[in-house]
Amino acid sequence: MKILFVVNTYYPDVNGGAPRSVQMLAQAMVADGNEVVVVRLSQNPKIEIYEHEGVRVYSLPIRNLYLPSEEHTPAKWKRALWHLFDMVNPLAAFDFWKILKKERPDIVNTNTVTGFSTSIFYVSKLMGAKLVHTMRDYYLMCPQSGMYKDGKNCETICQSCKPFSKVRKHASKQVDMFLGNSQFVVDHHRELDGLPKKSVCYNQWNTNGDDVISDVRQLQREGFIQFGFIGRINELKGVDVLIEACQKVNANNWSLKVAGTGEADFIKKLKEMAPSEKVEFLDWVSPSDFYSKIDVLICPSTYHDPLPRVVYEAYKYGIPVLAASTGGTPEMVDHGKCGFLYEAKDIDALADLMNDVCLFDPDRYKQQSLLALKKAELFTKTTILTSYKNRIEEALGSEV
Repeated sequence: MKILFVVNTYYPDVNGGAPRSVQMLAQAMVADGNEVVVVRLSQNPKIEIYEHEGVRVYSLPIRNLYLPSEEHTPAKWKRALWHLFDMVNPLAAFDFWKILKKERPDIVNTNTVTGFSTSIFYVSKLMGAKLVHTMRDYYLMCPQSGMYKDGKNCETICQSCKPFSKVRKHASKQVDMFLGNSQFVVDHHRELDGLPKKSVCYNQWNTNGDDVISDVRQLQREGFIQFGFIGRINELKGVDVLIEACQKVNANNWSLKVAGTGEADFIKKLKEMAPSEKVEFLDWVSPSDFYSKIDVLICPSTYHDPLPRVVYEAYKYGIPVLAASTGGTPEMVDHGKCGFLYEAKDIDALADLMNDVCLFDPDRYKQQSLLALKKAELFTKTTILTSYKNRIEEALGSEV
């Protein structure tokens, strides 16, 4: 089988959970004996082709005003024009048509299509490929993809978002199957009428990339808890809530490592808020290095994070998690077993959980680590690949 994945960024420019998830899935499909192609976007003005881990990658130029970045926010007028162009982007569709004409995949699996626009849905069907769209955000209903405005999660599709949603819903009629990377994402799109009626849609979790799971962990230092946050440092990820909670933790036997990048002004504000003797900002670090240095991961997302991969990545290393009960996160965290949940933005509740964890003795921590490893088995390559291939076979209408 020949499968073509679409994602707006990819190796070596992986800057979030979605491209990492697509990369791991693409490499798993190669290892399973399939021919795999990835189409991505970049700032380079010409189409580039390269190969990584058996995956052929086409890097297309962004056919819009800029390539979105977490590190800076363009002027309001420029963002407005960008989103207008992103409703229907014929130039991106033409670039994509040239790739499909050359590659002729059996199936196209689109993922984060910000910058491509849903115009590529029509191209996929025009070229005779079966089309599967994996929803890793809320792009089909919200131009900003997060459904988060003025510090709150949107309960409906905003009036300003409806024109975008209408255009994308029409394009979505070309999709043969939708996959949501959590059941919450599937249900949320259904509840808000974000998908065509009678569309086929399943929950499809992500893979950790391999079947290797670490041994049960011990505390880095007995009697001391090393908390950690890794990911994009912004309001949606709730890092400001985490820092405020740190100000209220009464225990002394802890510290927090914050790894990731974001807007300079926001990070500067966080550093000014944080108790300097307890919180260390690390910038970008490799996940494997980061997880080797912490005892407990904190995932404080305030928006409905579809399925934050840091949670199941932490489980792979035997690390329990404290997490806000937003989006798809509760599907992964068994409260009181492999971690603990709290209401997003409840600073006192997060501080209380951190205080409670600081009282863990080695045996209690070992029990939590063991249950985290058990949970990690749900996200192994073998488990996820089997499920994914079953969905693809159904979309193709025949056995692969």
